[in-house]
Amino acid sequence: MSLTIIIPAYNEEKRIETTLKRLYSKFGESVEVVVIFDGNDRTPEVVSKFPAKLCVSRTRLGKGGAIKEGIKSAKGDIILLLDADMPITEGELEKMLREIEDADLIIPYRKILGMPLIRRILHRGFNFVVKLFFPSLIKIKDFQGGVKIIKAKVAKEILNELIINDFLIDTNLIYAVKRRGLKIKQVKINYIHDESGSKISKKLLKIIVFMFLSIVKLRVYYSRLNWILNTHWYLRAQEYILNKLR
Repeated sequence: MSLTIIIPAYNEEKRIETTLKRLYSKFGESVEVVVIFDGNDRTPEVVSKFPAKLCVSRTRLGKGGAIKEGIKSAKGDIILLLDADMPITEGELEKMLREIEDADLIIPYRKILGMPLIRRILHRGFNFVVKLFFPSLIKIKDFQGGVKIIKAKVAKEILNELIINDFLIDTNLIYAVKRRGLKIKQVKINYIHDESGSKISKKLLKIIVFMFLSIVKLRVYYSRLNWILNTHWYLRAQEYILNKLR
C-alpha cells in the first residue's frame, strides 16, 4: 500500500529540515510527503530542498485546517499525520505502520519523555474532559499524540465531519472514526516532547480556552442542537472571546 505523509508546518523552519531528512532516509524519495504551510517564516525555503509537495496558504489554517487540506490532496492508500518535529523514532513509527493492515485508524498511547509537570497534569485533565463530553471514547487512552495513521478512504469519508481547525482536530478525527464503528488500534510508544519548539507551551492559557471551546463546539455539532453553531449570537460570542484572547 502506498503512503502519504501529511505535515502541518506553521513556522517550522527550525525543525522541518531534520524531520524531512529522517523521513526520506527511512522511506526514500518515492514516498509522498505533503507539507502545509500557513505561517510567515522560511519554512517553504527549507522544504524546497526536498522532493516534498508544498502547499502554501496565505491565510491561517490552524493544525486542523492544514490536516484537512493535506487529506484532500493525498494520493496514498495510507495517510500518516505527523507533527513537524517528528516526535517518535523510526522504529516506533514502523511499529505503528505495521498495525494499519487490520485497522482503520492507529493512534499512539504515549510514554512521554521530557514533558514538564504542568503539561502532564493538563494532559490528564484534557483526557478526562473529552471523555466526559464523549463517553463512547472512554477506552481511548491518549488523544493528542502528534502521529496518527489512517486509511485514506476512511480519512476522505469523514472529511466533511472534521469541523475543528485547531489542536482539537485529533479528537474530532478519532470520534468521527469511532462513531462509524470502524476499528481503532492504540499502540504504546515512546514519545519525545520538544518543549523548545512547543507552540502550546508558549500560549498555554490561550490554548486551554481554545480547546475547551472546541470541545463544546464538537459536542454541539454531534447533537440535535447543531443549528446553534450557525446562529448570529453564537458567532458573535465566539468572535468576542477569540478577540479577547489575541
